[in-house]
Amino acid sequence: VTQISWRYHGVQVTVENGKVFTADAAVITVPLGVLKSKVIKFEPKLPEWKEAAIADLGVGVENKIILHFEKVFWPNVEFLGVVAPSTYECGYFLNLHKATGYPVLVYMPAGRLANDIEKLSDEAAVSFAFSQLKRILPDATDP
Repeated sequence: VTQISWRYHGVQVTVENGKVFTADAAVITVPLGVLKSKVIKFEPKLPEWKEAAIADLGVGVENKIILHFEKVFWPNVEFLGVVAPSTYECGYFLNLHKATGYPVLVYMPAGRLANDIEKLSDEAAVSFAFSQLKRILPDATDP
């Protein structure tokens, strides 16, 4: 999307190849990073208070490390959290088994920890994620 124009008669959304989509109304859900990059021209221009809010919001890092297991050994909950003395060590596991039926947990570290994990090899990142899981469930089986 390169431009979003709205008037009393409706909305026009223009895409990169020049094609225009027209509708009575539109719900715009754009990632914060796209809004910050200002690659979409809004017509009329967004109100100053919205532009200020976009400028003031920060974008963080959150990683996903997927662990696939032979079978489920964890409780039937949405999330498993890692509680630690500092926010750096905190993270959580998303239980995909509830949604997919597969024995999969996704470790979701954020912030400085996520940045540091990005510097690791895939194998080291999986090993770290599994070590965090073992803090919650000491009898966890290897992924």
